[in-house]
Amino acid sequence: MSRDMVLMTIACPEGTPGLDRAAELLGVPTAEMDRSFGVVVLDPQKGLYAVQVHETAIKERPTADTGGQVKGPFSNPRIEPFGPTRK
Repeated sequence: MSRDMVLMTIACPEGTPGLDRAAELLGVPTAEMDRSFGVVVLDPQKGLYAVQVHETAIKERPTADTGGQVKGPFSNPRIEPFGPTRK
């Protein structure tokens, strides 16, 4: 059974984090991160990035004040064409 992924945003002003650093900021094990999605830059001036993580890991993470470094979870619905495609 596949587990659902959720989108999270993290603030990392020191630069683009790797998955290990993103997991640390989220308070989840790196194994719960979506490696194929990786870390996506949203706003480099603000140091804002998006990652996908297993929903169950987010629900199980310790609740701590992250100082606004972490926001979410956000849904990430599949985007598909609406109606016939143009040729």
